[in-house]
Amino acid sequence: MNCWHCDRPAHGTCVFCGRAVCKEHARTLPGILQIYHTRQGRHKALVVADALYCGLCQLLDDPVELEHLE
Repeated sequence: MNCWHCDRPAHGTCVFCGRAVCKEHARTLPGILQIYHTRQGRHKALVVADALYCGLCQLLDDPVELEHLE
């Protein structure tokens, strides 16, 4: 697989979108691995501080509602 930016061999893929990136174009962002609900009624997340990021993904301004999940 080749880098999305420069078409050279990639070294990994973006955890958010799956685009392949080489070491030169790779960036990092915090990435959530898992969200869970504690016995005390709080929501917590396991987060990786330096997840591989392509540099192109953009967060939406508002969270997306998932109507059919309970």
